[in-house]
Amino acid sequence: MAQTSVHPALNLLLCGRWSDAFGWLHNQSEEIIGAERARRLLDKCGDRQVIQDEIRETVDALYALGTHAAGELALAWSMLACRPNYPTSFRAVLPRLQYVLDAADLQADDIDARERLRIWWAAGAGGYIKEKRSMFAVTVAVLAGEIMKESALESPAHEVDVAKWFRSACPGPTLTVLPATKATKLNQYNKQFSEILDKPLPLVCARNLDDARKRLSYEFPHASAALSVLFKDLREGEPVRLKPTILLGPPGAGKSRVVRKWAVAVGLQHVQRVDAASVTDGHFGGASKIWSNTEASVPARAILASRTANPLVFIDEIDKCTRPGSSSSSGSLMTSLAGFCDKETAKTYRDQSLDCELNLSEILYLCTANDVTVLPDFLRDRFRIVRVPAPRLVDLPLLAASIMEDLAREDAERVGDEPLAPDELMVIAKAWEKAGFSLRKLQAIVRATLEARDAHAMRH
Repeated sequence: MAQTSVHPALNLLLCGRWSDAFGWLHNQSEEIIGAERARRLLDKCGDRQVIQDEIRETVDALYALGTHAAGELALAWSMLACRPNYPTSFRAVLPRLQYVLDAADLQADDIDARERLRIWWAAGAGGYIKEKRSMFAVTVAVLAGEIMKESALESPAHEVDVAKWFRSACPGPTLTVLPATKATKLNQYNKQFSEILDKPLPLVCARNLDDARKRLSYEFPHASAALSVLFKDLREGEPVRLKPTILLGPPGAGKSRVVRKWAVAVGLQHVQRVDAASVTDGHFGGASKIWSNTEASVPARAILASRTANPLVFIDEIDKCTRPGSSSSSGSLMTSLAGFCDKETAKTYRDQSLDCELNLSEILYLCTANDVTVLPDFLRDRFRIVRVPAPRLVDLPLLAASIMEDLAREDAERVGDEPLAPDELMVIAKAWEKAGFSLRKLQAIVRATLEARDAHAMRH
């Protein structure tokens, strides 16, 4: 592996196994991410889905720090979430990885790194969609000739056109978010935005809405009314548009899970999650370019990360953020968010970090909250409030079945699992009732039930 002075993402690119990449990156990140998050990552690394969720939260937390070192680590952690059988998981990673490699001086490792990155690009284009192994293992297999993908090994006839790669995957309507006529010269901290300067970005269009609505109503029977409201804004074949919405419900009702599943179901390729409790106005609305720690606004960064004009900005637990008029010197997310939610204002939003005018009018905003009474009137006036009730005992069979489907998608060995038997559902119901009907707790209970079933089968 290359020396640690190299960008951490390039160190990972040269790894041969996911576990090696995880171990090295965990060691490099521990001081920055903190002991508690580092311990959670280790505790959950044995469960494929749980660790993916934890990795995504780690990436969000690192980007939220706003430092160069944290940004480098965030890109590296994003690589661990790339899966060959899910090509869209590469979308936000590959252009940045290409940029980092082109700017690096790897000397002896340069040829090897470029060979590996070409394989990653092939995976992002769907070249290894049937592979269930990690991208690191697939890369080693391709280089060893075990997977014959000659096109992935051939040197490209020309440099990779990142913008063309994204546009070709998303034909249809577009929007130029950052027109050159409204832009000033980008500084060294925001050079990556040159990739979308004066370029039409795709507007993701809604597809197969009837199927998506039925599938999600099956997965979340307790939230069917809330889902109906979200789907009411959508039109088949047209760009995904949504009125700013707050999903209101008790802890454990599955609000965050509904947001993520809804986004995937309607075809959105990027969800920019914001932890409201740890975000200030200066972080969400961006920091001025006069500061060394300047960064663009969260909506602008969501567009850059997705290379689409209508990504989803998901603000989790908005009721936990700093209140307007508080003692915080960085301001309130609530005040900053209100301006972004106004369509006319968002069309000509001047980002103070980029010092450029952007059209952010197509961005979607979805929030979750346990209590909206603490929100100021000006924010409640701009957001539609939709209730998500707590799951009920009567919802257990459908919820447990959808959790089993998720587990089967995450782990091929679970594909042949028998449906939960009536006696198993009875045991689960009692445990779930004690846990307060939390959907998060139900996932753990179902997983434990299946593991107990496996252990019993092995003994007999």
